[in-house]
Amino acid sequence: MKRIAESHQGSFFDAEASGEYLNDAKKASKTKYRHFMATLKKLDVKGKYLEIGSGVGILTQDIAIQHPNAEIMAYDILSEMTELSRQDLSEDLRKRISYETGDACDENSIKDLGGFNLIYSAFTLHHWDNAELAIKNLYSLLNDEGILYIYDLKRVMWLYYIKSESGFFNSIRAAYRLSEIKKILSKIGIKNYRIRTILPFFIQSVLIRK
Repeated sequence: MKRIAESHQGSFFDAEASGEYLNDAKKASKTKYRHFMATLKKLDVKGKYLEIGSGVGILTQDIAIQHPNAEIMAYDILSEMTELSRQDLSEDLRKRISYETGDACDENSIKDLGGFNLIYSAFTLHHWDNAELAIKNLYSLLNDEGILYIYDLKRVMWLYYIKSESGFFNSIRAAYRLSEIKKILSKIGIKNYRIRTILPFFIQSVLIRK
């Protein structure tokens, strides 16, 4: 059940494809992120947030509305995504959401972003070229008692018996298993964390406290 790496760079450079992705993201947002949003609400972190892999910004806006006192930096590797994110923002959200383009796997790209009370990422871990370096970089940006919350797919054996090359199945095949994440965190020296499997069993969350 070998992990099959999946890269997302270059996927949405076409303007028409980006527009379609935006429409699809809006439709899927509530169901796709229900558990993720509920967890962030329970954590109730105050202060500055950093969203990694913000895409077209649907999740960013939902979190900004749910946490009206938070300031959010939306960070994505594709400038086309950040441009789409700026569309249709209310005046309040324009004041509280900023946008940056860069790569979490690139220390030089991310090191000057500042300190954050909460850093979160949803369905991005399996895209990272170097997950160990990305997590290490993000952990270094946390303020004291800050939280890094990663929500992503989990590789499961039974999907390898399904003969499909759909984007969804390929993303699961590119995802990490619990043992692999533990190994990464151990190599970095991170000990204060919790990993949970979420129904329907091919989703997991990693909550790291500094």
